[in-house]
Amino acid sequence: MNKTIPACYAECLPYLVDKASVYLRLHGSDFLQQLGIDLTLEQYIALDAVAAGTDLCQRDLAKILLKDRSNVTRILSILESKGLVKRIAAMKQNRPVKLISITNKGQKIIDKYSLIVKKDLEDFLSEFDSNELKQFKSTLEKMISKISEKSNIQI
Repeated sequence: MNKTIPACYAECLPYLVDKASVYLRLHGSDFLQQLGIDLTLEQYIALDAVAAGTDLCQRDLAKILLKDRSNVTRILSILESKGLVKRIAAMKQNRPVKLISITNKGQKIIDKYSLIVKKDLEDFLSEFDSNELKQFKSTLEKMISKISEKSNIQI
């Protein structure tokens, strides 16, 4: 395989991955706004993760959201103030934790909008055939693994 060094960072694959991520987030924020959902994209993703998970604590949610615990605390405080989630003191692996659960009000939002949001994702992914998506996912997983090995990073 011919590997060439790009002239600048903006021409390399990691930059394009980051750029795609920025576009996805901007589109997601805009889409939620169009739907009239009074949540930021990160708040919606957190609510969705809480709805899908069981026995999630803030540390678990931080790993899912790729955020540090202080950011997750801020997100959860906002969701809690809107009555969408609640935190309950519990023990997990012999440690005191606050488990996060979705409220009825939060579940209503997920029930109403989850399929619409997923359909929006499917719409632009439909431009790619299943082999392209499978290969792209495999490439990203390999990239993450290599970076994690070289840098000793764990998320």
